[in-house]
This record gives sequence, C-alpha cells and structure tokens, in this order.
Amino acid sequence: MTPALSGLLCLRLCLCKGTRTQAADGLHKPSLRAENGCLVPEGGAVTLRCRGSWEAEEWRLEKKQESGWSQIKAMRGAGNEGEFSLPSVTAYDAGIYQCQYRHSSYGWSELSDPLELVVTGLHDQPSLAALPSSEVASGQDVTLQCGSEGWYGWWVLYKEGEEISRSWTRSHEGGRQADFFFPAVNLTHDGTYGCYYFYSSSPYEWSSPSPPLVLRVSDAAAQDYTVGNLVRLILAGLVLILLGVLLIEHWKSSRGQRVQGVLG
Repeated sequence: MTPALSGLLCLRLCLCKGTRTQAADGLHKPSLRAENGCLVPEGGAVTLRCRGSWEAEEWRLEKKQESGWSQIKAMRGAGNEGEFSLPSVTAYDAGIYQCQYRHSSYGWSELSDPLELVVTGLHDQPSLAALPSSEVASGQDVTLQCGSEGWYGWWVLYKEGEEISRSWTRSHEGGRQADFFFPAVNLTHDGTYGCYYFYSSSPYEWSSPSPPLVLRVSDAAAQDYTVGNLVRLILAGLVLILLGVLLIEHWKSSRGQRVQGVLG
C-alpha cells in the first residue's frame, strides 16, 4: 500500500469515527414526566412518559433501590416518546425514577433527570385548620395548622395542587402537629389548601390528604372603602332626618302663628 493510499484510508477512518462520536453525543437527553402529576393515590394508575429523540428504538425505565439503580421496565417502539404504565400503584412503586433510550448505531442516551413518584393514602388522614379564621382581611397574620394523633416526621402543605412548604412535626396535647405561619397575608394567599405527612424513613409514602381548607382573603382597602361609604350614607341619612324634623317644626310654628292671627 502506497503512503498516499494509507493516508487517505486513515483520513476516511478518522472522519467516520468523528462522525459517529458526534452523533452519539448528539442524542438528546430525555425528559421524564408523570401524567396528571407525581402524587398518585394508592391503587391509582399513573403513566410515566419518557421523551427523547425521534431516532429512539428502545426505551427503559429505572428505579432507585438501596443497592443502586435497577431496570424495571423496557419497551421497543418508534417515535420520540416511551410510555410506561403503572396500573395500580402500591408503596413499592413510590420512589425515584429515571429513563433513557437507545439507538442501534449510537447506544444508550444519558439518563433523564430524576422524577420523584409519591404514593398517597398510606397513612391516616390529618386535619387542617386556619387560625384565627379561614376568612381574614389582607394584612392579617394566619397560621395553617396540620394535626394528627400519631408520630410523624414531616408535613407538606399544598395549595391548588402544588407544594408550597414543609415543616417538621412538633408535639402538642393529644397528638402531633405542624404550624405554617403566613404573616400579613394578601390576595395571593386566597385559595384551597391541603396537607400530608410522612415518615422520615419513607419520604415517598405519604398519608391521605387532609380535607380541603378554603382560605378567603378579602381586600382590606376595599373593606375600608365600603365601611367609609356606609358611614357617609348613615350620616347623610341622619342629616336628612334632622332637616325633616326642623322643617316639620317650622311648619307647625308657622301654622300656629297663622291660626292665632285669624282668631285675633
């Protein structure tokens, strides 16, 4: 083989290798999501969707175990999304998931970001109360108090289906509770709240949700304006009554004088 031919062959091999590496590195990182949210009641169904590249030929779903990650499901199919169904979840299904996809020429993609799947309804229902009241004016302080009879590590407060805060359990007479304090509430705090609890050793196995609590925050300025208008209306009414009384008295006085003039 001549030196020129050897050089051309080496160049061809290097270009092919470089193209292959670039394509492998170019596989998009997949994303993993749970249809209808990551909170699933025990016995409920959930579908996990892994979205990647249109070049995908195979998908797999992994779950984090104490010994590391383990594959729990695999599927083949064309398209840019792999679908994994969990038809009736239990405490075993709660945990952290990741997914990836494979292309026959380039191997497996990198793993998706972790997804935390929480199974609810595994402990008794807690209570939720608003102190001093569930109907307050803006600017007032409000405490949302979650309570239960047992011992639990953490409490989670939700508003309109989204987690907004967590708190550690503290003891109180007759059970355990967590207080979520909101100083000087405003109209953005208006809405429906709920809370859950879970053991520290099982962070993805939650209780049933508390009964929903609707917090109504009224506009203090609007209230002041309404009260001011009411006061002004009352004062105007009193003035009209007073004027009416004076007019009646004046009419009576004038009529009495006319009668006396006629008699005289």
